[in-house]
Amino acid sequence: METAAPLWERSALRDAAGETLRPGGFALTDRAAERIGLTPGRRVLDVGSGLGATVARLRARYGADAWGVEPSAVQAERAGSRAHLVRAVGGALPFRSGFFEAVFCECVLSLLPDPAAGMGEFARVLAPSGHLVLTDLCAVAGAGRELGCGSTSIPAAGQSCADRAMPVAAVRALAEAHGLDVVVVEDHARHLRDLAARLILAGEAGFPCGRGLGYYLMIARKGG
Repeated sequence: METAAPLWERSALRDAAGETLRPGGFALTDRAAERIGLTPGRRVLDVGSGLGATVARLRARYGADAWGVEPSAVQAERAGSRAHLVRAVGGALPFRSGFFEAVFCECVLSLLPDPAAGMGEFARVLAPSGHLVLTDLCAVAGAGRELGCGSTSIPAAGQSCADRAMPVAAVRALAEAHGLDVVVVEDHARHLRDLAARLILAGEAGFPCGRGLGYYLMIARKGG
């Protein structure tokens, strides 16, 4: 039954968020691509590519040589004949070191079984001076806590991105531990609130909104 499937495999999310399956759609994808100066021919990897929407966007709009990895057989089947998608997990990327000039990971890092291993793989496949683009839910609970502050601990349990949402400080610490310099951190919680409202109207009352959750864009650069 679809109600037993993860939210990202349900038709309600596709109806509310489109094929990006995430808050904000392509808004932060485009913002990040422009901030890093993405130009035609640059090799880009999208980790957790879902239905292949970001890969298609980066190819069509920016002329990037974009590829995606997706572990879900359900999503891979739904992506159909879209090219440039590979079945693989974020913690074991099937590419040589330094191959990509940018890595996008949109609303996926928190879902990896081992985010630290995933971050290590992102850094490994990035070329020197390459950029990592992250968007995700984040934990911001606590009176007066601002985005980027708070605990650096990584949640160990939970199946959803809400259960496993990390404080931005923890994400920054992971990036820096793997030789990545964080150059942009932005708060985009309004996109999370907007998607939550649309899903609630569609009957998906369990979608996380509030409960100390935010939504961020982070861009980091590999040294070299």
